[in-house]
Amino acid sequence: MRKPLPFLAGALAGTLLLAGCSTTTGSDDEVSTDTGATTETTSTETTSATATELTEVTYDDLDVNDLDTSANLENAVEITLSDSGSTGGDGVSVDGDVVTITAGGTYRLSGTLSAGQVVVATDDEDVTLILDGVDITSADTAALDIEGADEVVIWLEEGSTNTLSDAADATPADDEESDAPNATLYSTADIWIAGEGSLDVDGVAEDGIASKDGIVIESGTITVTAADDGIRGKDYLVVKGGDITVDAEGDGLKSTNESLDEDSAVGVVWISGGTLDIASGVDGIDAVNQATVEGGTLSIAAGDDGITTDGVLHISDGTVTVSESYEGLEGGVILLSGGTGTIASSDDGINVSSGSSSGTSDLGGGDWGGEMPSGGGMGGDRGGRPGESSTEDTTGTSTSTDATASTTATVTIAAYTTDASSDAATDGATDATTVEGPGGGMGGMDQAAEGRYLEVTGGTWYIDAEGDGLDSNGTATMTGGTVVIDGPTNSGNGAIDTNGTFTISGGTLAASGAAGMLESPEADGQGVLTITFASAIAAGTSITVSDADGNQVATFTTGKVSQSLVLSSDAIVSGESYTISTGATVSGDAVAGGLVMGAAATGGTELGTVTAD
Repeated sequence: MRKPLPFLAGALAGTLLLAGCSTTTGSDDEVSTDTGATTETTSTETTSATATELTEVTYDDLDVNDLDTSANLENAVEITLSDSGSTGGDGVSVDGDVVTITAGGTYRLSGTLSAGQVVVATDDEDVTLILDGVDITSADTAALDIEGADEVVIWLEEGSTNTLSDAADATPADDEESDAPNATLYSTADIWIAGEGSLDVDGVAEDGIASKDGIVIESGTITVTAADDGIRGKDYLVVKGGDITVDAEGDGLKSTNESLDEDSAVGVVWISGGTLDIASGVDGIDAVNQATVEGGTLSIAAGDDGITTDGVLHISDGTVTVSESYEGLEGGVILLSGGTGTIASSDDGINVSSGSSSGTSDLGGGDWGGEMPSGGGMGGDRGGRPGESSTEDTTGTSTSTDATASTTATVTIAAYTTDASSDAATDGATDATTVEGPGGGMGGMDQAAEGRYLEVTGGTWYIDAEGDGLDSNGTATMTGGTVVIDGPTNSGNGAIDTNGTFTISGGTLAASGAAGMLESPEADGQGVLTITFASAIAAGTSITVSDADGNQVATFTTGKVSQSLVLSSDAIVSGESYTISTGATVSGDAVAGGLVMGAAATGGTELGTVTAD
C-alpha cells in the first residue's frame, strides 16, 4: 500500500541514506530501517471495495467468421465511376452520382466521383468490393455506405491506390444511435479489409472507418485521418495484419458495444499482427470490455490513455511503444505475459483502475500528483488530463548536492509525519518543509478493489512515468518478465503504488523515483532491495549493487532525478547483504531502460550495505 516514508537523518548525513530492508506494511505500528531510526505510523491494514468480476474472453468467443477473403474475386461485375457518367452491370443501379449495389456478389470498382457515393443495399447477402483505383468524395458523409448486407469484403487490389473522403463541409450525424452514416467508410454489417493495395480514408465530419457490427483487417496499407475516431468496430475490431496509420482527433482504434451478449463477446479490440502507427487526441486504443495484443508492432501517441479498457487488458506478444499518454496502459485487470513495451506517461504508466469508466479520472487510485503544501492542504499539481491546466508546486524547493556521485540536482524535498503535532524529520542534507497527513496526494486510501489486479508473468517493459509507474487499485503479482521504471520526481507519487498486496516471486524489477510514497513488493522466493538516498541523485547517475563476495548483481543508471531504487531479481537473496555504489562507468547491454544485469560497472564510490528482504 502506498504510504509516506519519512526522510531521516542517516549515518551518511550530507550524502545518501541507505534504507536496508524494504518498508514493512500491514497492521504493525512501526516502520523500521537498518539505520536504527524509527517513526510511528498509522495502521495500514488492507480493506476491500466491491468491484465486478472480470473474465478474459478468447478469440473464439468473438464468433468471428473464418472467412477466405480472396475466394470470390473472379467474375466480378465491373463498375466504372465518373461524375454524371458512372456505369455498372447486373445488381447495380445509378442515380446521378449515387451508385447502389442491390444484389450479393463480387464487384470491381474503379474511377472517380468528386461529389458522389457508393451504397451497398442488399437483403442480407454477401458482397465483395474490389477497390481498383477508386477516388470517391461524398456529397456529405459516407463515401462508401454499406446500408444492408450480411458480410462484406473490401479487397484492395495489388498496386492500386484508393481514396475515400467526406465533403469539405460535411456535418456529423444528428443521432448517433440511428443507422445514419457517421463515418467516411460506414457499414451496418461485418466488414473485412484485405488485399495488397492501399486505402486512404479522410473522415472530415466524424469517424474514418466504422461498423455497427465488427471489423477485421487482414492486410493492405491503410491510412485514416478522422475528426473523431479513426477505426471503430462496435462489436469487435480485429487486426491480423496490414500497415495501418491513424491520425484521429478522438480515439485511434475503438470498440464500443457494452452489451453482455450470451452468444458472443463484444466490445473487444484484438490485435495479432500488423504495423500500427496511431496518433490520437483521446485514447490510442479504447475497448469497452477487452483489449488483447498478441502480436504486431504498435506505436501510439495519445492525448489521453495509450491503451484502455474497463475490462481485461492482456499483452502476450508483439512490440508496444506508447510515446505520449496521460496513462500508458489502463484496465480493470492487466495481464503482461510477453512482448516488449516502452511506455511514457504524464501520469501513471500502468494503471489497474478501481472500476470507473475508461477515460475518467480515478480519485480512489492515488492518481493525484502534486505535493501537499505545508499545512496539510490538498495536493497542488494533479498532472491534468487533456484540456486541464496544471501548475508546478515549488513548495519546499531546495538544492541538494550529492558529492559522492559528483552530481547536483534541484528537486522538491518534503519531510513527512503522521502526527501533526510532532516535529518534522530532516534528511540531513537539505531543509525540509513540514506537512500534515500522508504527504502528496490522496493515495489509494488503503482500499483494494476486489477482482482488480496486475499480473506480470513475462515480457520486457520500460516505463517512464511522471505519476505512478505501476499503479494497482487492487493487487499485483510478478512471477516473471522484466519491468524497469523511471518513476516520478514528485514525492506525491511513487514508482510503485498498490492498494492491496504486491508480491514478487520471479522476474526482474527495478523501480526508481521519488521517496515520499515509496513502496516495495513483498518478497516471495527471491529477495527485494529497497534503497533510499538522503539526497536526490541526478539523471544519468549509475547505482551499482554487489553481493558479499564482490560480484556485481546489477547496475541501474537513473533516467531522471531520483531518491530511491527498488530492485528484485533471482540474483538477490533474502537476508543477504549487498553493497551499494554510485558513479561507476557502465558498459554492457541494458535489458530495459538503464538496467544492466551482472558485471557491467567499473569505478564508482562505495556508500554502504543494504540487507535484502
